[in-house]
Amino acid sequence: MVTEQVDFALAEVALRGAAYRRAAQDAADWQWPPESPQNLARPVVARALLAQLTAVARLRLWAQELYWLQEQVRLRAMVP
Repeated sequence: MVTEQVDFALAEVALRGAAYRRAAQDAADWQWPPESPQNLARPVVARALLAQLTAVARLRLWAQELYWLQEQVRLRAMVP
């Protein structure tokens, strides 16, 4: 179950990243390039980046949980 959650979180990070890049490039009349920090002044771009960072945080939590479970299995294997 945890490995599935990690997979889902990885997919969410990829999708949110694509949404952020699309939002950053969408405004043709915007004077700043898509990769500039000034782009975060646009609410759509800021929300998209927030969603991506939230997905990364969720991935981190699931990865930590998976690591902890793997460590528990490893430690149990060492105890006779």
